[in-house]
Amino acid sequence: MATPAGAGGAGEVSVRISGAAADADADAAAGGELQQREQTLNSFVRVVAFGEWAGNAFGALAFLWATGVLLGGFCSDLEPLDFWSAMVIIFIEAFRIFSRDYKSDNLSLFGTTKALRWINVSFARMLGRPQEGNEVVLFMGMLIDLVTWVPVVAPMCMGTLQAALLILMSKMKLRGASQLTRQSRRRRRLLLWAVVVGFLIAYALCFIGPTRRLMDQFQIAPFIKGKADHHRYSFYDTTAFSLASASAEILTMVVAVLLLISRPQIVANLTNTPWGRCLLSLAKVISALILAFGSFLVIWPPALTIRGHVVDPNSFIISFTTAVLSLGSLQSPPQNTDTPSSLSVGCWIDVILHILFLCYLTVEVPILDLSDLLGARLFAYLAAGLSFILLVAVLLIENFLIPAAVIQVLLSSLRIQSLHSDYPNEDSPSPNMMPAIEVFYVLAICQGSFYITASILGLFSFFPRRMLVRQLKLRGQQGAKAIDLYYESAYMTCMEIGLFSTRKTVSVARFAKESLSSKTSDRIQLAGVLILGNLLHENKETKSSQQLRTKIIRSNKTLSALICMLGWEDVRHRDTRLTAARVIANIADRLTVTEIPGMLKMVSSLLDAGNDLPADQEASAQTASCSGGNAGSQHTDGQLGGHNKQGGCYWVRRYWQRMKDKCSILEELPLTHQDSLPILGMAILEKLAHDPDNCAEIARATYLISKIIGLISYTTDGESSNDEQQRAVICASLNFVRRLASTGENIGVELRQQLYNNFFLLNNLESVLEDSRSSPEIMKLVIDILTKLALDEDARKEIGSCKVTISKLMHAFIGKDGANNTYDDQSLRMAAGEALANLTIESPANCLVILEETRYELIKDLKNMLCEDEYRYVATSLLQNICAHAKDKLRHQDAGNHLSSAFPMVMENIMFEEGKHLEVLIGLVSQICDMIPEPSIHDQLQLQTNQSELVQKLVGALNSNRKPNPEYPRMRRVIVEMVISIVKLCPRYATILREGRMMEALTKIEMTPSKVEKYRVFYGNIGIVLESGPSLTALVATAKRLIHSATPPLNLATMPD
Repeated sequence: MATPAGAGGAGEVSVRISGAAADADADAAAGGELQQREQTLNSFVRVVAFGEWAGNAFGALAFLWATGVLLGGFCSDLEPLDFWSAMVIIFIEAFRIFSRDYKSDNLSLFGTTKALRWINVSFARMLGRPQEGNEVVLFMGMLIDLVTWVPVVAPMCMGTLQAALLILMSKMKLRGASQLTRQSRRRRRLLLWAVVVGFLIAYALCFIGPTRRLMDQFQIAPFIKGKADHHRYSFYDTTAFSLASASAEILTMVVAVLLLISRPQIVANLTNTPWGRCLLSLAKVISALILAFGSFLVIWPPALTIRGHVVDPNSFIISFTTAVLSLGSLQSPPQNTDTPSSLSVGCWIDVILHILFLCYLTVEVPILDLSDLLGARLFAYLAAGLSFILLVAVLLIENFLIPAAVIQVLLSSLRIQSLHSDYPNEDSPSPNMMPAIEVFYVLAICQGSFYITASILGLFSFFPRRMLVRQLKLRGQQGAKAIDLYYESAYMTCMEIGLFSTRKTVSVARFAKESLSSKTSDRIQLAGVLILGNLLHENKETKSSQQLRTKIIRSNKTLSALICMLGWEDVRHRDTRLTAARVIANIADRLTVTEIPGMLKMVSSLLDAGNDLPADQEASAQTASCSGGNAGSQHTDGQLGGHNKQGGCYWVRRYWQRMKDKCSILEELPLTHQDSLPILGMAILEKLAHDPDNCAEIARATYLISKIIGLISYTTDGESSNDEQQRAVICASLNFVRRLASTGENIGVELRQQLYNNFFLLNNLESVLEDSRSSPEIMKLVIDILTKLALDEDARKEIGSCKVTISKLMHAFIGKDGANNTYDDQSLRMAAGEALANLTIESPANCLVILEETRYELIKDLKNMLCEDEYRYVATSLLQNICAHAKDKLRHQDAGNHLSSAFPMVMENIMFEEGKHLEVLIGLVSQICDMIPEPSIHDQLQLQTNQSELVQKLVGALNSNRKPNPEYPRMRRVIVEMVISIVKLCPRYATILREGRMMEALTKIEMTPSKVEKYRVFYGNIGIVLESGPSLTALVATAKRLIHSATPPLNLATMPD
């Protein structure tokens, strides 16, 4: 037997032929598109940074000009309004300049990238949820409406206070009652009770007792309720109507608050009935229409009149909407059984209703304010649109940059318009004062304009950011945040080192590497490893990915940071640790353990993580595997358009879906068992074990091997919900142990001995092999390990002594359970045959154990396998070993007939086989010649029609193997043994051998001895099983003597070594 069965895997090379060029082109295109997306985002960064840089430059000039020229030269001559305007602008700029010394504070307070943000996307999504949206919007509306009833608030400040309340609450991420904790629910109730008290006090102040006269003095309620322009319109205003309006609004608010507090089950059940849902949906539509009509009445009051008097239905509109929202907050979400179209329509109705309600409460006061101040309805119309735009813009404001810039632009614009009237030329103390003031205000306007422009451009960087997220295939909110952090980092880099010098220094890969520094925050480190992982995994075949892999390996700082992350056992760092393990697993095949101190200990810590997957991940993983893992991200035309694809709505929805797919975030794939930390740790170790030097380090870390061997077992006796995770861990552990057992050179011998010497390995392998929960993949891994361990003599004895293992191997190789055979797999059968072949090498005891399996007719089954190309080699190897070491047992079992019938087939196969297949066939011929009766084999040799061709085949094989091949080192020995056997049984072959120049070939063997032929089995270039028979020189001498004399030779057992 030349090479141990299954040993060829160490040098296997797989070559992909078909489609290689197409794959290369696709990879290059993917890399080019990624580069283009990255450059687009970097261009946005530079434009935004230029806007802020220009704003800073104009701000510095304005600051110097104001302090040095205006206040220094014309301080006493300035009008008070100009003096205080200059002071406000100077203080704002001074505060901004001071904050630049603290980068993080400056970015949070005045950073352009954080000036405007789509921060309320989650808030907008919440508006479309029936129960949560109705409750949160109602709660916000109550507080905003309560402000209108406070008699001490000036009308001019009321709109600002309402907008401030809306901004504050939208950023507080308010939640519905079902999502609140017990403590949060208690605080919400206290706040709601405070709102009840506030409305009751407002009601008392307005209409009960002497406080009514106080309200009449302030005349605030009429202003707020739509009667600001009473001097132009005659409003319908009676005591009964005012009392009814106020009572309806305030008492409805009180009842709504009480419903939110008590949440009566009877009312909730009524809203959840089919009729209740239909009526409530109809009420929402009516409420939305009423709110739209009410907004129109604010702009044009005469649209609703009674007897020539304008009617203000504001309180009744708010009351009706409040009642609808309060009932909607008690309604449970719609069931999944509802049709998608009805769910979508209901969602849109809720969104429209919520937006109209908030706008109606907050936009009305600014419109009435501007209308009364400007004194023309045309300006009120313009103010309506402007107020709505400002409201949306205010909701997007994140820091002080935009408010400060707006203040600068407004103050400067207003003052420039009135400079000539405030400073007549004849009264000016200096001809340069007016130009100096104009220059200052122009600089302030330029500064604010650049800031506002840069902020708006920064807001629209959302689109290239999302496109880069999708191109990198980053998933979930964490992936989007990673690119957002890269955007901010690139922006800060541009501001620090300049716009032009960052062209080559700002890149996604560079950010990912630098973010792993210990000085950065946890979220930045997570962003870095996420980007690194996707760059390496999604673009693994591209040139840029290979370059990145090389840079990571060469960077001790980056590599050390990644290795350290493997040891972060805190639950808060789980995502970072998991992603770092994926990155290390991607590059582990190119790492050297000796260059990274403590690496094996960090990887070993992953094995201690246990089952770190959430309990619900198994079902999610199965769902993902069924749906391809990308559910929700792809939509077909049928889903978008239904059955009717001819209407305009279909094309609108289709276009909207395409835009959404381009900018939306890919759904996060559920974690599978392959994402658990122990399995990733063993994947890292398996790749490290490809390097013999790393194997030497692993061999020294005995604790690591023992820990992994301990994982090769089922922790429960029967079926359990955790079986899938156990199988995944066992499979990964077996893969690693097989890699160690497959190592070549001297370190491989040492590792196999260390594995065999472990007290638990063989027992664990046996229990896994015997367990019914083991899949064919796991069983093949176990068998492969047994195949490698069987190369050691002591291990062969130990494995052979376990009859359960032999029985399982026999059943896997020759099992005859028909269709119910769980081992009916070619690769598994091949592996079992290879294991049996290795176990029978120089082991008579194992051969006898195998023959004692009475369930099989072993020799007959092996003979039949000789007809099958895929099993011929392993069947021949096993049959050769059994014939060599169990002759008496075979004679007792009357196996001669099967061997005799196999002899012609073996002789025929010799003529067209080469290499190790030829070696085992020739070796089997010698053993068959010794087993079957002499007359039978003599007759078969005589009947050979290709005797000369056979001799030429043997002579050619001898001459071509003058330098023995480690893959089949016994080639010359088995040929000589075959020559001896056939000459002994059929002396007439001596003449054919002499004529075929066999004597000259045998002489060359005597002249070219080799140490290789002293070994029966090689693993790589290391001989691991010694040859036990007579020396090759003695065999050659016997063969030459037989050919020369054509007389029966002496018994082989009596020949000298």
